[in-house]
Amino acid sequence: MAKTEVYQIRLDSEEKKLAFAVFRQLGLTPAQAIRMFFRQVVLTQSIPFQIENKTVMQQSLLHHPVRDASPASVENEENHHDIFTELDQILNSEQ
Repeated sequence: MAKTEVYQIRLDSEEKKLAFAVFRQLGLTPAQAIRMFFRQVVLTQSIPFQIENKTVMQQSLLHHPVRDASPASVENEENHHDIFTELDQILNSEQ
């Protein structure tokens, strides 16, 4: 049998209550849900859901404001970096 460890975390009371209710609806114990989360992290080598850094996104939008979809705007947009490529580069450079 694999060696196990105990790890404690602090949770907001209301958030814990709501999350535990969802676990019950899914037929999971909180421990099972946390183990599933950790297993997905290991299997995918990533967080198993999208995480957004709103500060980075807002700063990036300041440098590349959203344009309208007119033909001239679309053509001009093709000459700029894709915002998602830029965000990906920012996020990867911090690792």
